[in-house]
Amino acid sequence: MKRWIPLVAAAGLALAACGQTLAGSAAVVGEQRLTDSDLAQTTSQLTEQLGIPESPQVSQAVLSRWIVAELVDEMAARKGVTVTKGDVDDAVASEVERAGGQEALEQAALQAGVLPDAIPEVVRTTLLVEALSKGTITGDDPSGQTGLLTQIQQLSDEVAPQVSPRFGTWDPAQLSVGALPDDLSSPAGAEEALVGLPPQP
Repeated sequence: MKRWIPLVAAAGLALAACGQTLAGSAAVVGEQRLTDSDLAQTTSQLTEQLGIPESPQVSQAVLSRWIVAELVDEMAARKGVTVTKGDVDDAVASEVERAGGQEALEQAALQAGVLPDAIPEVVRTTLLVEALSKGTITGDDPSGQTGLLTQIQQLSDEVAPQVSPRFGTWDPAQLSVGALPDDLSSPAGAEEALVGLPPQP
């Protein structure tokens, strides 16, 4: 299994729906918020370290990863699935070894849109995905990821994440922030929302 979480409604309806709820926030999932300043800081650090210009696609990728992580956290809480700090530390150490060192892992993470400081958080989400997938394994779905993907999509419909229309619109089918109306780029597929950067050989 790949190890990393990677990482348009009518504007009038979106604006009417957000109102006070999204004030000062780039996205809201239940009671959790990603503020405009947090998003701006993350995208600025990513583009600076990658040496690329800031763009709507970077913000959308950061938002998509954050929303999926919050949905995974919510599902894990509902199912009583937990991951300890020790589990995360061991998994990070394994990834460092597989990548050929801390620097190599950090570079691979950056290429996947993950800041070095966020690696433990992303690994934690990945461990939760792996644990949750075990509960959806079937003969036709030996990894359990297809079943988990369906459950996450259903949870997304229930929780109804909100995204500021300045950045796009949440697409529950693709588990990603959809392109802005004048942006013709295609969003990542739903599977890529749960599985992004492949493991190092």
